[in-house]
Amino acid sequence: MKRFLAFFLSLLFIVTGSGAVYAISEKEIIDRLEALTQTVAKQQEEIRYLKQQLEAQKAAAEGLSGKKEAATERVAAKEPEEKKFPEWTERVKVGGDLRLRYEGLYNREQQQTNGTTTPIPTRDQYRIRARVFVDGTVSDEVSAHFMLSTNQDTNKEAPTTNQTLKDDFNDKSIYLHRAYGIYKPHWLEGLELGAGKFKNPFLHTDIMWDPDVNPEGIYERYQYKGWKTFQPFVQLGQMVVNEIDRETDDAALYIFQAGFDWKIGPVKWTLAGSYYDWANLQNSTYLHLGTYKSGGGNTFTGTLGTTAQYKYDYNLAEAITFLNFNAWSVPVKLTFDYIRNTESVPTEDTAYYAGFTLGETKKKGDLSLDYKYARIERDALLGSMADMDFYGANRKGHKVTFGAMLLDRLLFQTAYFYTDLVTPWVPSSTNWTNEQYWGHEERLQVDFVLSF
Repeated sequence: MKRFLAFFLSLLFIVTGSGAVYAISEKEIIDRLEALTQTVAKQQEEIRYLKQQLEAQKAAAEGLSGKKEAATERVAAKEPEEKKFPEWTERVKVGGDLRLRYEGLYNREQQQTNGTTTPIPTRDQYRIRARVFVDGTVSDEVSAHFMLSTNQDTNKEAPTTNQTLKDDFNDKSIYLHRAYGIYKPHWLEGLELGAGKFKNPFLHTDIMWDPDVNPEGIYERYQYKGWKTFQPFVQLGQMVVNEIDRETDDAALYIFQAGFDWKIGPVKWTLAGSYYDWANLQNSTYLHLGTYKSGGGNTFTGTLGTTAQYKYDYNLAEAITFLNFNAWSVPVKLTFDYIRNTESVPTEDTAYYAGFTLGETKKKGDLSLDYKYARIERDALLGSMADMDFYGANRKGHKVTFGAMLLDRLLFQTAYFYTDLVTPWVPSSTNWTNEQYWGHEERLQVDFVLSF
């Protein structure tokens, strides 16, 4: 075979030569063929090796993919078992706070029947407030809300959530502080309907409502959203104060409020007018007897705790306004509130509040300063619903509050009150004897509020 190839190649070179006859020896041709054959054999061996490596890599890749698929299948199979929280937890938000308070009452005066005053010893109190909030989404239009909170055991008074550390280590009571539902329909943007025992939705200050009071009944609110800078609103409330029976008119409260939010450049101005109609207070449970918050500073007739009744009705006209803006990046809020009882005598029918807030306390490092001056004549409003720390009606004075967020969920706050009676206590059937203890007073509160 080799000799035949040698002969054929020799003949080819002779035939295809470019006019010159060139001959190559047979031995040289055979040597070159053998070298070429060896090269081809090595290349074939390398090709077989590379094919083996390629097959091995494919097999490894397929094995890894199979393991991933198997692992994915195992995870998918276990997923339902390892799900941490049920679906309803995505619709419910739970939170709360704990307030630790020191409260001191200083420089108090007790008035005597002869018109003189004598000092009352300083009082030191250590108090706690614990609250739990639950907010649930029923649908994209309906929500439900609850709050549990501490409160005083006597009368379970609405204007407080404090429990004082006393009574020989006895346990502290927890009450249902809020329970209400809200409906915000898609078909009318800005409409809100609420019912139950709810967080106060009306514009107010603490001379009308203590921050801890949660009214009971129904409210309706509508704010027009069609304009960007000017948005008027109206709010109505039908509150149940006390239900008696079919033959007696229930004690109730009806509220009408209208106003607007107006953005004027960097300033937001809110203005509202309100009318409060307290109806049938003679059928209330505690209020008309003067035992609730010791009468709240209002005028009564009859005997305390048995036949006592309010001397006047309480139909209140109110004008309230807020201005919100930033001064050198510091949030500022100015507040003014004016209230007049249309059923009282002219010398006892007016209350007003003027104050400001600098800064805010939302995150770590935030600071705030709040100041108010209030003057509340004896029958200008229902004293038992007003700020309990200010003693309700027939009171005037100052309050300064400083706040600092030590951590994102830890607030330090201290408040100082300097208050006096508007009308001095006079022993008579229309001035309760407990008012002799409500002379001049200075009150200090130091709070740590831990939120979660």
